[in-house]
Amino acid sequence: MDDLKEHPAAMPVAGEVGAAVVASGRPRRRWLRALLYLLAVVGLLALLTLAYAIYRHNTTPPAPERIVIDEATAIDDVMGKVYGKYSAAKKGWVYVDDDDVTYVMRVVQQVKIPDNLAGDEMYFVASGVAVDGSDRARYGAFHVHPTEPRDGDLTAANLQVQYSAGVAVQPEQVYFEALSENLWGWVIKTQTGSDPTHSPVTVTNNVLAPHKGGVAILAEFPGSSDSVPPQPCAEAKAAYDVYNSTTPPDLGSHGVDEAEMDIEEPEEPLRCDKRRWRYRVGVVNGTIPAPITVTLSGSQDGQAVEARKWKVMFDPKSFTYLVPTDLALSTPAPG
Repeated sequence: MDDLKEHPAAMPVAGEVGAAVVASGRPRRRWLRALLYLLAVVGLLALLTLAYAIYRHNTTPPAPERIVIDEATAIDDVMGKVYGKYSAAKKGWVYVDDDDVTYVMRVVQQVKIPDNLAGDEMYFVASGVAVDGSDRARYGAFHVHPTEPRDGDLTAANLQVQYSAGVAVQPEQVYFEALSENLWGWVIKTQTGSDPTHSPVTVTNNVLAPHKGGVAILAEFPGSSDSVPPQPCAEAKAAYDVYNSTTPPDLGSHGVDEAEMDIEEPEEPLRCDKRRWRYRVGVVNGTIPAPITVTLSGSQDGQAVEARKWKVMFDPKSFTYLVPTDLALSTPAPG
C-alpha cells in the first residue's frame, strides 16, 4: 500500500536555487545596460548637434537682405556711368562717342521684375540721335540685377547699338517679352527713314536678352516696309523694273578710269509698298526660349502679297534664333 502513495517532489538544494536565479537575471541586466549605453550615445549626439548649430550661427555671416531697386536712383547711376552727366536743359544724358558725335540719350522704356528671390531685376532701354542732324542713331539695352555671389550690391549689364537712321527708338517701339521660364528679353523696333513719300521707311525687329553677364542679340528680322511713290502703283512698278534692268556701262573696259568720271547714278524709284511682318512669342514651357512665329501680310505694287508664316526656332548652342534665309534682312524684296 505504501507503494501506491505519491511521494513529495525532492526539494532543490540551496546552491541549485541560487544558480537558477543568477542565470535568469543576467539577460535582463545586459538589456538594461545596452539601453543605458544607447541613451547616452543619443544624448551625446544631440549635444554635439546643438553645439555645432550654435557655432555655425555665431560664425556664419548673415545672408544679405533682399534688394529692392529704386528705379529712379538705379537709372541715374547706370546712365551716368555709361553716357555721362544728365543735362536738365536737354532733358537727357549728353553722350559723345568715339567719333566725337554727340547724342542726347533718354530712357524710353523700363520695367521692374520682383520675382527674383535675391532681389529685384530691372530692364530698360535708352535711345537717341545725333544732335548734328547726321543720319546716326543709337540705343542701349540695360539689365540691372543683384550681384552674384550676393553681396548686397547691384550689377548692370548693357549693349550699345549704333545704326544709320535719323529717328530714335520710341517708347511704343520697345516690347518686353518672356522668352522662357527664366529668361526675359526685349524686342526693339529700329526705324530707318521717316517720310515714305521721299524714301522707304523700314522697321526692323531686334530680339535681345541677357546672356553670360552681358546682353546679346538673339535675332533680327523685318517688321514693316512702307513707300508711297508719286504715281500710280502700276506706273511705279514699271519704272522700278526699268531701273533694275538697266546695266550701267562698263567704262573701265574702254580704258576710262571710273574715278575720273563724275557720273551721277539715277535714284532708285519708289514702288508701292505696305508690308507687315508681325511676330508672336510662343507659349513658355521650360528653360529653352519659346519659338517665335512671324506672319507676313499687306500689299506691294498695289497687290496683296501672299500670306506667309515662319516658325523661328531657338538654338541653345549658339544662343540665337535661327532666322530662315527668306526672312533674313539681307533677302531682297520679292519682285
